[in-house]
Amino acid sequence: MNILVLFTGGTIACSRSDGALSPDADNSYALLQRFDSADVRFTTASPYFVLSENLGTAHLRRLYDCLTGYDLSCFDGVIIAHGTDTLAYTAAYLSLRLGLCDTPVVLVSAAYPLSDSRTNGFVNLNGALDFIRAGKGKGVFVSYQNDGENLKIHRGCLILPHLPYNDSVRSVFDMYYAEVVDGNVLRNPDFREPDLNVYPDRGEDKSVLWLRAHPSMTLPPLNDIDAVLFEGYHSGTLPTDDADFIAFCMQAREKNIPLYLTGAREGFDYASKQAFDKLGIRTMPPVSPACCYFILKA
Repeated sequence: MNILVLFTGGTIACSRSDGALSPDADNSYALLQRFDSADVRFTTASPYFVLSENLGTAHLRRLYDCLTGYDLSCFDGVIIAHGTDTLAYTAAYLSLRLGLCDTPVVLVSAAYPLSDSRTNGFVNLNGALDFIRAGKGKGVFVSYQNDGENLKIHRGCLILPHLPYNDSVRSVFDMYYAEVVDGNVLRNPDFREPDLNVYPDRGEDKSVLWLRAHPSMTLPPLNDIDAVLFEGYHSGTLPTDDADFIAFCMQAREKNIPLYLTGAREGFDYASKQAFDKLGIRTMPPVSPACCYFILKA
């Protein structure tokens, strides 16, 4: 196989120095050493090298430009070594830009540095290679093994951000694409491909205010805001009886600022949801909140 590997930093590339973890370019290439064999040839590049929590949209554009600067038809697959903190965001961004591209693009990361015996970095890379070798998918994916589970292949636009204090990667509705067992790639029979268009990045980088629902939430002034993205409670609900929330929505309507909700699903039609139309709240498709965020920023 011919594999293009893009190094971006993150925990998977970190080494410990003076008591702190920081990306180490030399450590990145150690990731490939045990896999570099006669049947796998790697072409490597690094569009940037940072801890992933420091990513911005400028980094994501640089990654996309680096990736598409290659003739991807010359490769069996692309692997992007990435940090876990913003894994869901980069996976979503690339999913929107690349769509179901013929050459699979797989992001891999690690919960711990490669020098740590607890790392899943090597397993995640091996799972990505097994998936590419099997030829069972187009588009953008994430390869990740949670503790005590088989390695899962996730569709990039469905990845949820990590929960606090938790290293696990999950998809919307737990709808992973495939799992890898002893090198065999097993498609999830319950997986349904989301209906998602390709969204070209026009370089506008619109200002999106992302608010997560919580009791007595503070709602900021709507100054220089292009759109608002609400992340609802787990039932897809929002505090539509709250006077401050109602006033916020009315102010947005006066300013012609669209309001969107991520995290809602069909069914469970609570009375609070019946106010969405009146308040001008539109429901986003059932993809990750990160994906909704980048749709609105485009």
